[in-house]
Amino acid sequence: MNKFKKYATGTLAALLMGLIAAPLYAQLPAHLRDFQLASRKASGDLVGPMFNGWIKNQDDSITMIFGFVNRNREEIVDIPLGPNNFIEPAQFDGAQPTHFPVYKRPGFVGIQERGAFAVTVPADMADTEVVWTLKHAGHSYSIPGRATSTAYEMSREERALGSLSPAIRFDMDGPESTDREGIKAAKITASVGSPVTLTAYAQDRGNRAEYEVEELFVPVGTEWIMHQGPAAPEFESAKITGRDRAKAGEGEGTATADGWTLVQTEATFWEPGDYVVRLRVDNFMAGDSKFDNQCCWSNAYVPVTVTP
Repeated sequence: MNKFKKYATGTLAALLMGLIAAPLYAQLPAHLRDFQLASRKASGDLVGPMFNGWIKNQDDSITMIFGFVNRNREEIVDIPLGPNNFIEPAQFDGAQPTHFPVYKRPGFVGIQERGAFAVTVPADMADTEVVWTLKHAGHSYSIPGRATSTAYEMSREERALGSLSPAIRFDMDGPESTDREGIKAAKITASVGSPVTLTAYAQDRGNRAEYEVEELFVPVGTEWIMHQGPAAPEFESAKITGRDRAKAGEGEGTATADGWTLVQTEATFWEPGDYVVRLRVDNFMAGDSKFDNQCCWSNAYVPVTVTP
């Protein structure tokens, strides 16, 4: 068969498959058309909550970690806290994001945003299901977080080559985050259209001395992400990877003698209201760490009140 015949045959087969698939899709019940493996829409598609895993803490409390998927190819979705975005039991409500960007990452993670937040369930409630519900464009999905399946059990212990989740502080003498639940900074006040500086300190952590690795510590990657609020702000420098910092000699901040790196950006808000900005710090430069893993970053959150 010559090249033209092969091309024509292939084109005809693809056309026939399309003609067959479209009527079959139309015949599916509505709930099956919404199945997550269906073709993604540019807009009007679902935003779904995801349960990423759980960690049993030393005091027998349970930390449950959540993420989300925005299946829209183009539509960035905002779902305020309330009847369309809530967690039950109500005592855990409010930690979840309200802003759901579109992600186009390669590999296993793909369009997911993993580890966007976490909640800790006290030991006497360890059997409680924490259920996150999102409703958008006629779709409604609820995902339960529960500490029952070992397949979802995670660990705070060091990784294969000694890496640990990075540390974040807003004050060098203040509290420290080394997990997805994170810490909150003191509230910042800003005004519409006037840049405000967001500042934190980040540190790579690990026990790598016993392993055959080139570096005991690696440059951290950082990203400022809108977590909650009425409209996405502009960040002067939203994301700096560990590789970028390695090339630039720590980028915009210089590591201190004890390994802390100053992390700063200017944020400009265009609508008044209450916001929460998430800072994610990673150690993806380490040999036993990458974004596909759930081990390798920590969160911290900055509340911002924006006045007119």
